[in-house]
Amino acid sequence: MRPGSSGIDAIPRDEQFGFACGLSAAPVMTRAHRHDDVELALALGGGFVMEHGGRPHLVEEGRCAVFWASLPHRVASTAEPATAGGVQVAWLTVPLVEVLAWPSVPGSFTAELLRGTMLTVTAPPNLAASMATWSTDIGTDPTLTTAARREAEACLLRISGPARRTAEPAKTAPPQPGSRPERLATGMAAWVSTHFREPVTIADVARSVHVHPSTATAVFRRHLGVSIGEYLAQCRTAEAQRLLIATDGTTSDIALAAGFGSVSAFYERFVRDVGLAPAAYRRLVRSSLT
Repeated sequence: MRPGSSGIDAIPRDEQFGFACGLSAAPVMTRAHRHDDVELALALGGGFVMEHGGRPHLVEEGRCAVFWASLPHRVASTAEPATAGGVQVAWLTVPLVEVLAWPSVPGSFTAELLRGTMLTVTAPPNLAASMATWSTDIGTDPTLTTAARREAEACLLRISGPARRTAEPAKTAPPQPGSRPERLATGMAAWVSTHFREPVTIADVARSVHVHPSTATAVFRRHLGVSIGEYLAQCRTAEAQRLLIATDGTTSDIALAAGFGSVSAFYERFVRDVGLAPAAYRRLVRSSLT
């Protein structure tokens, strides 16, 4: 996947995508990643399993997953390809602040995404062809990029508006045939995504899948590419972002609600992950709504 540029570069994450689009073989990812965009992922030539916030979801061929990519996520596996070309994914990323500023996209829809829900919808007609066009237009010419933005906004309107009746939370993926360590890592990530607001130790995470802490530490890093502590902090940062956008809570209230042990730890981690102080992030996002 190639990075794009949105003009909003104040929010660096694991990778800088911004407003970007592409088509590629569905990449089975050994490491979960995150970026501050709303992402659409359309399954072509077969389905795939997307782990989002530690939970595996099945994205069937011809359906489009829509989610807030600030939560750690990865393509965990693919189905048997239906065509000789294999399973492919057409993807679009739009910075969250842009989506929030698009007047046609209902606030209830973005609020659902901010709560960590992954939605799937039957792809609107010609979406695959539109995304192929966007992938070549975005970044090559300002006029074409602007046109792509308007078309992407219309796409999200179709998904979140009348066509929303066909949308549903993504199906939980059936048990995967992966190795036991892979299943352990997925189970631990899912547990962390549920309990990150609480005081959590490595021993707690290990206990959730009935293994020794040293085993948990090694397995988690090997299969998700980050430490348990890093994954825990990522979940807390994403929750803090959500609370800064959706509530008027103070910095100390949000720090505690998101699971940080102190305001100073919250501030340091938030600036490291987001590139802005919490108050500045809130101002940036809310200014996009006016």
